[in-house]
Amino acid sequence: MTSFEDLYNTYFKRVYAYIFSRVRNHAIAEDLCAASWKNAYEHWASYDAQKGEFTQWIFTIARNQTNMYWRLYWVKNVFSLAEEEQNPVSAGHSPLTELEQDFFRQDLTKALGKLSARERDLVALKFYSGLNNRQIAQLSQLSESNVGTIVNRAITKMRKWMKNYD
Repeated sequence: MTSFEDLYNTYFKRVYAYIFSRVRNHAIAEDLCAASWKNAYEHWASYDAQKGEFTQWIFTIARNQTNMYWRLYWVKNVFSLAEEEQNPVSAGHSPLTELEQDFFRQDLTKALGKLSARERDLVALKFYSGLNNRQIAQLSQLSESNVGTIVNRAITKMRKWMKNYD
């Protein structure tokens, strides 16, 4: 069996990317990611490979942490709605390229925001976390074909909303 440290090193970036795609704030994503891995470590003895892959287990924990954050956010409504922190300008890119990328990211964020919560969750699991439809189906308790249909329809909607980038 693989050590927890090896699994952490292998899956950390994917878990962080998934959480960030859901909260769109680096500091909150770091906190939720840390809480997810802490929870996984504390319950490592209860992980059973016979019941499913580690990726399903850790993404279920990350998903639950993120869902709990949003439930508390809406209930308490104490966090500020500060804009997402801006990424520093990448070395070697022209200002025009950076501007185009910024517009694309803003439009992509808007398109994601137009999706339903379930669509956003499934798209994030698929593209930010790199899970396949079978793994997502087990996580979300939907059928594999239903996951594929929902993701496909969500992508079709986003393409329509982002037709300027074809």
